[in-house]
Amino acid sequence: MLQNPGRPGDSVATMTLPGAGGGATPDHRWGPTRRYDRWAEVTRREAVTPTGTVRISAQVTDERPFEFMPGQFVAIELEVPGLGFRHNPYCLLTGSSEERTFDLLVRVVGDGSLSQHVSALRIGDPIGFRSPYGRSMVPKEDGTELVLLATGVGVGPFHCLARYLRDSGDDRPVHLYWGLRLADDICLTDELEELAESHPNFNYDISLSQPPPGWPGLSGRLTESVPPRLETLGGKHFYLCGNGAMIEDLSSALSDLGVEKRLIHTEAYFNARHRSAPETVAAIRDRFVATDLFSPFTDQQGGWFERGMRALEK
Repeated sequence: MLQNPGRPGDSVATMTLPGAGGGATPDHRWGPTRRYDRWAEVTRREAVTPTGTVRISAQVTDERPFEFMPGQFVAIELEVPGLGFRHNPYCLLTGSSEERTFDLLVRVVGDGSLSQHVSALRIGDPIGFRSPYGRSMVPKEDGTELVLLATGVGVGPFHCLARYLRDSGDDRPVHLYWGLRLADDICLTDELEELAESHPNFNYDISLSQPPPGWPGLSGRLTESVPPRLETLGGKHFYLCGNGAMIEDLSSALSDLGVEKRLIHTEAYFNARHRSAPETVAAIRDRFVATDLFSPFTDQQGGWFERGMRALEK
């Protein structure tokens, strides 16, 4: 069970992980120079899917400001029995700088991942963390349409971004494509529906790679289901988050088709070292119907170049 780490300002604290039965482990002292020197308390824990996705809500309990931007993350540190302190970054699902609260969407995975221990936190448990940091996802271009492509819990920062844009009065078009494996993996539908109702230009689609019979949404991986739906690629800013394989394959195809790299924002949660096979990228390119940007590939397929020649002939 987690022990109280002390009040803000205490120079030394001790923390033991939930469920750390089976023998005592040495206390690990946290000194005042530790990087994980911020504190929050769990206020809610909810299993949002039967397949291992958990939502953790927390209230910051130290006396420092809590300021963040969409796309930034907090690094959580817990003591794992027999292994000592372990830490991992988690992107913010929601948060409030004024109320100093934040929510995390955590996918529980095996192999001794810290996610197992984060998901086991209970209401009232303290959390040691580092301040929000990382790149902001807020686009610098005014009015650019956003195409958000997420797998798994990669939807979290996109939900945060869409809320931020809505609350800022930014009504640019935003379309979220969320790739999951099973219908049981779906969550956050109430939050997404609320966004669709309150933001005039927010839409979302869920694509299942293993859909059940009669599934009304998109079917297939994002690399299969999304390219045929994008009639144009120009004037859009693409955000890709989650599985590094999806990110590398799809961003390579977008770049090949003429999308500038500065308009492709990526955040890999795993498979970050994936390298795309040329034949895989070629297959994804062939699924795109958009031919509005110049590239050697749309040229070869009779796209931009062919239309330009027709215009000259007239």
